[in-house]
Amino acid sequence: MNNKRFLLGTSILITTLMTAPAYAQVKDEIIVTATKRQQTLQEIPVAVSVTDADVIEKAKIADIMDLQTVVPSLRVSQLQNSVQTTFIIRGFGNGANNPGIEPSVGVFIDGVYRSRSAGAIADLPRLERVEVLRGPQSTLFGKNASAGVISVITAKPSHTFTGSVEASYGNYNALGLKGYVSGPISENLAFSLSGGLSKRDGYFKNLAGGADQNDRDRWNLRGQLLFEPTDNASFRLIVDHDEIDEICCGVANLLNGPTGAAVVAVGGNLVPNDPFAREGY
Repeated sequence: MNNKRFLLGTSILITTLMTAPAYAQVKDEIIVTATKRQQTLQEIPVAVSVTDADVIEKAKIADIMDLQTVVPSLRVSQLQNSVQTTFIIRGFGNGANNPGIEPSVGVFIDGVYRSRSAGAIADLPRLERVEVLRGPQSTLFGKNASAGVISVITAKPSHTFTGSVEASYGNYNALGLKGYVSGPISENLAFSLSGGLSKRDGYFKNLAGGADQNDRDRWNLRGQLLFEPTDNASFRLIVDHDEIDEICCGVANLLNGPTGAAVVAVGGNLVPNDPFAREGY
């Protein structure tokens, strides 16, 4: 009886030892740089959400505003225009309708601080990952990080030739074009060049006779050089240009409610009580 128990225990032990290496082989580690050095997501002592390139591609995330659909505790609001975009993490942020007020959430692209939200809200280039750090981060990232940090890490140039072209079309004549090419220049030098165009007609009709609002008209161009003289040293030179020319952001309807009489008294008109109407004055 004792022998049977011993053999049973031995077989279980052998099975455990044989299956453990297989688990280690399939385990993926997520490397982040939220503390200014490379660490795994399990080791880092910071509340951080990481969105990698695969998630960004599958979720069709075009800009930082779209990140709020996949990142918990992040809310992005855009008021009259892209200059007045505010980022809020865990309910904290300035939330002010004033581009002159310093933000409470810092936005960094490849470690470079974007001092105004208009410089960060353009369409995203080819990415490696996006790290959203929750809570005060001023010790490592400086001012304007009392509520958190959005750190965008773009893809490095490749030492093998690669490229892609993407086109899309949607309602309201939405047109999207993206292109990317990367490759080696020499043994230690590589380049990448990417660009994008995004256009869409406005879907908010201005009954006062002006142009339709909430359109989309932006383009971007980005060039990058990667120099790696040794295995432990690398240098990146990045130049980018973004341009946004949009009429934003119509959000309210004039409905026949309690204040309808006052609107009519001063010569105004009312839009029918239609929840699907996107019209305004």
